[in-house]
Amino acid sequence: MDIVWVLAVMMFAALVQSLGGFGFALLAVPLAALAIDLKVAVIAVSVGSLFNTVILFIRTRTDINRDVAWRFNVPAVLGMPIGLYVLANVAQRPLKIVLGVIIIVATLALMRGAANIAPRRWIEVLAGWLSGILSTATGTNGPPLVLAAQMRGLTPDVFRATLAFTFTLSGSLSLLMYVAAQLVTREALLLALAAVPLIVVGQRIGIRLQPRLSGRRFERMVYGLLFVSGASVGLSGALG
Repeated sequence: MDIVWVLAVMMFAALVQSLGGFGFALLAVPLAALAIDLKVAVIAVSVGSLFNTVILFIRTRTDINRDVAWRFNVPAVLGMPIGLYVLANVAQRPLKIVLGVIIIVATLALMRGAANIAPRRWIEVLAGWLSGILSTATGTNGPPLVLAAQMRGLTPDVFRATLAFTFTLSGSLSLLMYVAAQLVTREALLLALAAVPLIVVGQRIGIRLQPRLSGRRFERMVYGLLFVSGASVGLSGALG
């Protein structure tokens, strides 16, 4: 039953990410960790998430905003070593509480002033750099990118495609780091492999539902996922 739960969680996470463009790990890790060891959950979800984003990237690659994607990814690679230092030297609990509060406050500010905020390239570069730090420090690299992409006012298709490309690159680098640290276990790989068919099913369901989410509905979903992200990260820090 524990394995069935984890597989169902990854299918649901794939559905959500195919709709909103992000949220796989943020949803899947804490839910999977209710049934299995946290380290196994992190690695299995990371592998499953990478498979999911690679498929989404292949399907949507023609919609990528390449300028925004490179402003996200090049700074992210530069930020990852800083994240490793933070991981080794900064307590995770207060870091996650602060991060959760920042995500929620930034989301509220963006919701209130989205129409009056002009997109800036330096904001996207900063978001990419912060996402690189957060990727290796906390495993939560999505929110800065989502906030910057939402500020840019990308259409839903371009929004999803650009994030899929970015998460594919960052996920690949993170997985290489896990392998180098000898954290990837046979158990986690088998669990991720078993989840592949269900991830495909969840992704296809999400893709079929995409036409129903456009304009204001898509914006509301993105903001809702950001709030869930902030609350999930903050609570994980508060509860240890």
